[in-house]
Amino acid sequence: MPATKTLPQSAADALETAMDEAADEDPIVLWWDDGGYLHDVIESVAYSLGYEFHAAERTPLELRADPPRDRTVWYVPQVYDGQVDWFKDIENTGSVIEQHIGKLAARCFENDRIQAATIRTAYEDAEDRERIAQTFYEGLDGDGGLPSLKKLQTEIVLEGHDDPVQFVLEHDAEELPDGDDLRKIRDLLVDDGIAAVEGESDARTIVDCTRRWAVAEWLIAEGLEKGRFPEEYQSEPGAGIGVSRPELQSVLSKTERKQELANVYLDPGQQFWQEILDSHDDPWELLGCPVGASLEHRLWEEWRQSFEVEEYETCITRAKQRHERLDSIYGEIPWTRVWKQAVDVATLADELETWEESGDTGDVVDLYGDFENGTWQIDSAVFDLIISGEPEADLPQAHPATSTLGSLRSHLVECQYLEYLRDLGDLVVDQIDAGSPFAGESHAHQFFAEEQEHLQSGESVALFIVDALRFDLAHKLAESIRQELPQLEINENTWVGTLPSDTEFGKAALTPGSKFSFNIELQDGDLVPERNGRKITNHRRRTLLENDGWSYIMQDEDDDVGWSSEQVAYYWNDIDETGENELTNFEELFSDRIEAISNIICEKLRKGEWDRAYILSDHGFVSLPGHVDIDDIRPPGDEEKVSRRWIAGTDLNSDAPGVLLDEDAHLGYLDDDAKISILTDPIQRFRNQGIPDARFYHGGALPQEFVLNFVTITQE
Repeated sequence: MPATKTLPQSAADALETAMDEAADEDPIVLWWDDGGYLHDVIESVAYSLGYEFHAAERTPLELRADPPRDRTVWYVPQVYDGQVDWFKDIENTGSVIEQHIGKLAARCFENDRIQAATIRTAYEDAEDRERIAQTFYEGLDGDGGLPSLKKLQTEIVLEGHDDPVQFVLEHDAEELPDGDDLRKIRDLLVDDGIAAVEGESDARTIVDCTRRWAVAEWLIAEGLEKGRFPEEYQSEPGAGIGVSRPELQSVLSKTERKQELANVYLDPGQQFWQEILDSHDDPWELLGCPVGASLEHRLWEEWRQSFEVEEYETCITRAKQRHERLDSIYGEIPWTRVWKQAVDVATLADELETWEESGDTGDVVDLYGDFENGTWQIDSAVFDLIISGEPEADLPQAHPATSTLGSLRSHLVECQYLEYLRDLGDLVVDQIDAGSPFAGESHAHQFFAEEQEHLQSGESVALFIVDALRFDLAHKLAESIRQELPQLEINENTWVGTLPSDTEFGKAALTPGSKFSFNIELQDGDLVPERNGRKITNHRRRTLLENDGWSYIMQDEDDDVGWSSEQVAYYWNDIDETGENELTNFEELFSDRIEAISNIICEKLRKGEWDRAYILSDHGFVSLPGHVDIDDIRPPGDEEKVSRRWIAGTDLNSDAPGVLLDEDAHLGYLDDDAKISILTDPIQRFRNQGIPDARFYHGGALPQEFVLNFVTITQE
């Protein structure tokens, strides 16, 4: 039964009746309030009716100090004990009201005075009267409509919560009251249709039954036949206007305790309705239900079986759907992260299977660097998989992913990915041995000549030259900038870096000058890059750029003057330095670096309003699995310079390790006398060269090292 009046309306009725029934024409109405919680209500109502209002601050006698002349309300915030005779005259000429907030609240329910007495006694019997008074204030102020008596009773018992079902679904048994209050909650649950708790008197049992009912309700809402459940758990469809939704869904949409409730409703120790779910033919019909470990485990086992029979597209679709569902309900929790990684695992498996089945032996640059179908996406999938870590470690041990996901991940990354790298290396060897490799491609040493129209047009231009920005990382960087600055036009293009793909040669290639002026030759046994016959050192590179009108800024330099120039070349070395020095978790660090680079570029583009900007790189890198044995090989005795991934000399022949580059390669920048033998096998390196890092290196001839993604940014 809903309330018919608010607290102020009931107070107004009481005051007006008292005034009308008084013997005096300008009476005093004396209001005794046991508890003193009606002060603001009575004061506001008195003034709204045109009455004077005076409240006793310390003792009722102080009200006598100022005799009233008009209709007046005297308010005393205490119980009337009947022992004083200060107000006998008022009893004869005016009127006395003895009502605390509990009595006044009961008067708000005129149509059910008998049942409303329960809220009066709840106030009188309460140890914490202030809490119940606040419940009356909030419930009977008229904002948002008037509550039902049941709703108000529930809020009193549940300390402000107005829905007994949702309260029990969210709180553990320890948070329920005991005794009569627990029985009241049980009866309220039964009234709300949860027949399973009828007659129960144990808080733990009441909570468990209510949760089982709620999980069943959600499964039924997703399409599981209601008749499969015991009758007391067969929830009835919600009544009223609009589409009803499961009670648990309402709880999870409001609560700030999503993590805690995920541990409750996905807890393997709570196998809600396992037998029913085991007998259901297709659990994926129920994937929208994000509660119940029984369903979660069944979904994972079905997903794993699809993976084992190589139904990778199905695995990707289903893992995405389950991830999105759990994420929309709980946000970032271990179960969500596991399904996210399941997407990455299936994506990588699909990419590798496509590679194995294609048998593609075409141009290696197009094969790797095609933006729609290039195998650079395999590296991206591996990268995503590695940085997502081991999410199954945070799951309860009983979850089936704890025993399966790690082995799937390691087999892909440590076995199949390695085989892919070896196959790719063999294709590079074949293409170089065939002569004139990478013909018709855009080469990095031609960049200034190819882009001369824009670089010397008077436009403001910024070059962001990022050391070791591998193809897939450049794509991630471009995507990040697209999201941050959608008003810019961002294009990605495939370029071929220098061989060997070392910083010294890659950065030397990205200097002003004709494409014919770049050269790599042997000088006194040292392989050096040149422009116009002069060796390019770090100092020389800076001089070439500055002579061509560029401001030259290194990472972390505080150079506001340089950034004010119309042409700026900014060098970022963090990725290469991280890979060379961090031997354990550099993928995670690379991810952070990409975010940092994106922030810098976006900041400069916002401030500088550049007409055009480029993101360039000198080389990429090979990222090997965490557990792999590197085969240290000896260079031939006639080498003149040895690095980790290449050797150079004048007398090297085809018996040298790796693939031989010489004048027959027709790269356009290799000296006629210099011969370079470059490794393509991903697990080989030359002995005793470089730091003992078996995961990150460059300088060789895998596409990951020399096929580059150059990003062009223009104002639309």
